[in-house]
Amino acid sequence: MNKFIQEVGPYIAHLHIVDARGHNDEGLQIGEGDIDFENLFKNLCQCAPDIPFIPEIWQGHKNGGEGFWRALNVLESISKITEINK
Repeated sequence: MNKFIQEVGPYIAHLHIVDARGHNDEGLQIGEGDIDFENLFKNLCQCAPDIPFIPEIWQGHKNGGEGFWRALNVLESISKITEINK
């Protein structure tokens, strides 16, 4: 993933971020899948430092967007920690 992000990073306008497990389980809550978000944000900090993003969560709109807001909070925390540690 690192090489791919480094190659396409300068061309990214915005990201829709999703967690997944395997090939079929997509749209999981952030942290419930296989995606290494700390590594993702570490790489993005280097080649696309101010890239805007939005989480994509299966049925994240229910209960007033509860799943969406939870995912956004987790991703913002990871991105801030990564930025501090760069």
